[in-house]
Amino acid sequence: MKKQTVKKVLALALTAAMGMSLAACGGSSEPAASSAPAAEAAASSAPAAEEAAPAAEEAAPAAEEAAPAAESTELRVTVQAWMMGKYDFEGAKASFEANHPGVTVTYNQVDNVDVTSSMLEWSQGKTSCDIAIGGDRSQTVPYIANGYVIDFTEENFFNGDFARDNFYEAFLENGNVDGHQFMIPLVGEVVGIVYNKAMFKEAGLLDENGEAKAPETWDDVYEYAKALTKDGQTGIGIDWGANMMLYTYEACSNGLDGNIYGDDGTTLDFDDDNIKEMLSVWRKLIEDGYTTTDVFNDMDANRTQFKSGTLAMHIAPASRWIEASAADVLGEENVGLMPVPGTAENGSLVYIHGIVVPTVSPNQELAIQFIKEELLKDSFQQGAINTYGKMSPMKAHYENLENPYWDVCLSFVENAITAPLYKDGPKIDMQIQTEMQNFLSGSSSVDDFANNMTQYISTMDLSNGMG
Repeated sequence: MKKQTVKKVLALALTAAMGMSLAACGGSSEPAASSAPAAEAAASSAPAAEEAAPAAEEAAPAAEEAAPAAESTELRVTVQAWMMGKYDFEGAKASFEANHPGVTVTYNQVDNVDVTSSMLEWSQGKTSCDIAIGGDRSQTVPYIANGYVIDFTEENFFNGDFARDNFYEAFLENGNVDGHQFMIPLVGEVVGIVYNKAMFKEAGLLDENGEAKAPETWDDVYEYAKALTKDGQTGIGIDWGANMMLYTYEACSNGLDGNIYGDDGTTLDFDDDNIKEMLSVWRKLIEDGYTTTDVFNDMDANRTQFKSGTLAMHIAPASRWIEASAADVLGEENVGLMPVPGTAENGSLVYIHGIVVPTVSPNQELAIQFIKEELLKDSFQQGAINTYGKMSPMKAHYENLENPYWDVCLSFVENAITAPLYKDGPKIDMQIQTEMQNFLSGSSSVDDFANNMTQYISTMDLSNGMG
């Protein structure tokens, strides 16, 4: 071989080696591993390079075909761990990867929404996820105020089958701040009364159609609970646990007057006479043994007792009715759903667990595709709807559902309210737990509760935190 030809072959081999090395920086290690021997061979002897040249020429088409693999994309999804057991996330991964060659979906499971770690990461222009799932807008405001999550608009999201009219408004509202949609609801919940129909029948509390009459007042609730309490059976459980205390208070308060605010229309009301009457019934239920305070120590206590057949009524997220309707629990024929007093007219309360996309994510468009194509598709949502009662935000997903109480549940959603968005909302949530437990355990009076909470909330920042 001529000296000039050898130099040319060497140059081509080294150029190929450098190209392979750069491709490795793009995420594929296989080309880098195979390029090193080729580069060494080219540098050590011209004959070796001469022999390698034909092989390199033959390998060129193969390299061209393999090029797309170097452009593979990882879509990173952070999700609260409890959701993995209720939704088919692995099926969503397989489906999306099949429809998007070159994309790999990876999940990072977390116990709770962790604002601090994400805030620090995103403030530095970095992200370990492209989609974050969990919590509601109250946990999202710190991200929103700093521009760390994207705004879902008609242009990038709410179009075609995903137009706003196709969603339940109350669920969307839980991801809306100042008229902008920063969070897409994945799962919705609404507060109602789940009841054991067999216990109601035994107590003579079912009508000729085998249904319980919804209690119109809290005195009615008390009388039901009294009639349903006996040895080994408690009349009612009210969700006063750490995860539901404020939501329960707000839903029940709205049932009284169709309003949860004081005269200024902004501040939660704790001093209304009707509220005090309701709270007095709550404590009387405890004092007379028709309910318990087990949820103070175990927020799932009422849920567990209802499913085990030792609790007749449960004021809780309505999804509990579907859970208990399973054939291996109480059975569909033994579980009913009815509204909390006044909420059929005035509205119950809904909340969500939602989805955000970080502004610093390099895969925003792909993230939106995953939300639309997988997380909001009917098969992904209906599995959780039918098995766990976890509500889809989309109206179309409730067509042809067999359980007769879905109409009742959806009627709760139609006129439901959302919790107020306060910058100091988490502090108020913690304080009401303390004050309510003191009152219900008999350590303070109903006036003490009202005065203490009224004073406390007057010191809080009730802006939405957007600055």
